[in-house]
Amino acid sequence: MPIVWDAAFCLGEEAIDADHRAMMALIRVLEGVAARPGSGSAVETVLIQLRDLCLAHFTREEAFQRAIGFPDLDGPRLGHQMLLKRLDAVLAHFSSGSDQIRAGILRILADSLATWLAFHITRGGAAMRPYVEAARRRPRRRSSSLGRQQAG
Repeated sequence: MPIVWDAAFCLGEEAIDADHRAMMALIRVLEGVAARPGSGSAVETVLIQLRDLCLAHFTREEAFQRAIGFPDLDGPRLGHQMLLKRLDAVLAHFSSGSDQIRAGILRILADSLATWLAFHITRGGAAMRPYVEAARRRPRRRSSSLGRQQAG
């Protein structure tokens, strides 16, 4: 399932939105390289890039959630940890597996990643959006992690 950015995905926090767009782009790259025979090392490179981006993004997103007073920190953190473990497992099996194992992994991986990301963005964004808006309305000075600074 090709995944593309849609304005409805926008949380309004540029760093988070940029990460989500970059993840979508890497998933599309993964779909493209996976379709080419003999592309094992390219696929592995993209998987590593995606894993690294997810790790950095999840760190940023969890810090942002704390900064805006988002109450459900454990739910998203658990989802993040589960995806990172899954990516690590895929990388381990992909690196050491036969061509048949690699082909099987790739058949389901890009599609399931796209589905997970769409769910992560839409559900997570919907849950966080009221807290983002409330944090932006506060009359006190805020850090740039909220996308802008204001003095009150």
